[in-house]
Amino acid sequence: MKTKVIFNDTIPFSGFIAMTVWPFIFVRNQAASRYNVVANNHEHIHAGQQKEMLLVGVILAIALFPLIGLWAILMLFVFFWWYILEWLFRICQYRNTKKAYRNISFEREAYANEKDLTYLTNRRRFAWIKYLHI
Repeated sequence: MKTKVIFNDTIPFSGFIAMTVWPFIFVRNQAASRYNVVANNHEHIHAGQQKEMLLVGVILAIALFPLIGLWAILMLFVFFWWYILEWLFRICQYRNTKKAYRNISFEREAYANEKDLTYLTNRRRFAWIKYLHI
């Protein structure tokens, strides 16, 4: 499924240019002029991360369904659970929300490679794991 870019006035939060919720990339209209090829590449890196984590979520949901029933569906959002938990950990680590955000492993990978427009063609699956360090 191809990722679709949607311009709007609501998502993401004010102060951000774009946010990926695969298969969509939401771009704030107020920031549309700053949504360039680098920002687009950054968001497509997140789309790749989310697709591979969705696979993990499906596997977890199937494995946990006999134990917790329909609650296992929450595992489909494992990317976002991981993102939030790592952000909270980084806030405790850095005592600074912006620094915490920039040091989430998913963001580290995206920022480190956003200017390499060929990165997605050569990216290994779960590449964000190598950015997961304390």
